[in-house]
Amino acid sequence: MKKINLLMILVFVVQGFFTSCTSTPLSENNNISSIQEPQDPPNVLFVKQLQDKLNQNDLLGAIEHFQNIPDELKDDLDLKLLLASLYISFGDLDNSEKIANEILVLNPENLDALEILSMTYRAMNNSTKYKSILKQILVIDPYNVSANITQAEDYALNKKYKLSRDSYRKALQTEPNNIDALFGYAQMSYYLDDIDSAKTYFEKILQIDSYHAPTLAYMGKLSAEDMNYLRATKYIQEAIKLDPTNYDYYLDLGDYFRNQGKYAEAINAWTKATEIEPTYFLAYAYLAGCYDEQNEFDLALENYHKVIETNPKYYYAYEAAGVLEYRNKNFPVARQMFDKAYEYNKNYSYPLLNAAMYLQEKDTFNAKKILAALMKTMDKNSTEFQLVRFYHDSYSRNAESLLISKIAKEDNSNKRGKLNFYMGLYNEINGSDTIAKEFYVKVTNMQAPMFFEYRLAEWGIEK
Repeated sequence: MKKINLLMILVFVVQGFFTSCTSTPLSENNNISSIQEPQDPPNVLFVKQLQDKLNQNDLLGAIEHFQNIPDELKDDLDLKLLLASLYISFGDLDNSEKIANEILVLNPENLDALEILSMTYRAMNNSTKYKSILKQILVIDPYNVSANITQAEDYALNKKYKLSRDSYRKALQTEPNNIDALFGYAQMSYYLDDIDSAKTYFEKILQIDSYHAPTLAYMGKLSAEDMNYLRATKYIQEAIKLDPTNYDYYLDLGDYFRNQGKYAEAINAWTKATEIEPTYFLAYAYLAGCYDEQNEFDLALENYHKVIETNPKYYYAYEAAGVLEYRNKNFPVARQMFDKAYEYNKNYSYPLLNAAMYLQEKDTFNAKKILAALMKTMDKNSTEFQLVRFYHDSYSRNAESLLISKIAKEDNSNKRGKLNFYMGLYNEINGSDTIAKEFYVKVTNMQAPMFFEYRLAEWGIEK
């Protein structure tokens, strides 16, 4: 919502008082030498002193100054609105609510009071009352700029991007050059994959304000989608110059560098993001992924654990950390990672790998315990179930051949690739390294695999 323009209110009030005080001309008989400097009347003095406190950003002092308000100003609407706004700024929401409601009792359609009340309820996190007031404002003034922008922001937070864009459009009908509304409209267009509209509105913003950092950042995103990473880099660097503490910008900068093969620069950018915001889990995830790509596994593992520390619900980090711990044969920690990943993503791979690690440690009891529990959760007609039962029961080579035949008939290539990996792993556990590598090769011959076991197959071949 728009904030009450305190300065404009003050100017209006002061000008009114000055006019009333200087409307009486000097007597012709007055001796110039006897003229004394006129003293401000109490109402003018009050407003002047109030303005001084506001100029000094002394909000508490301004609020306390209202205790000295002259009687003739106590019912002044502008000053009441000003006081209510000061209470919001100071965090005294009860008093801002009280004053706004007092005004609305006398004038139920006072938009300024309604806007103050909506800001108050929003700050209180009272969504029911806040939305009710917002609706009242829009009934009175359907194209109210601040109300439509606020409504659009709420829609966006709930991922109702079409409704959000519609509200921004209404705001723009009243103020076509409103930067907040233009940016919101462009951003929603971007989210709705209406790239042409997004670009048009972002460019319009830059025509009005060429130093609008968020818009420069989005122009970088649009350039990156066109795979013009050099131009994207230039845009985001301009945004960073204007807003050097925005860690999201450094995340984008690192991504653009990485896509240009500039890994050191990418790492520097993401590291800067974590320095600005030490709990920024996405930056740690990007760092981990980059180190992982460069086979710097210790640094990758360190950053995956940072991701887990800053965002314990990000299951991918548990999976990635588990894979690297598995590679290091740190099986106890790997199992912990896969167990956590399974809490958030019921992928049969996690408990199956945990069981496989127990089998590698010759701990058949715990392996079968995990496998038995896993089978209870699976479709008994699925090939995955047959695979898990194969691990559990240690079937003969004849049974293995039947399972291999069934795997070969799977239409989904990723599903087939995963199953082949676990057939390879089973043979590796049982000492048939040559057969194991044959299965791993089947996996690595796939193009663009979308499962983490692909990496394990690569490492299996390297052994």
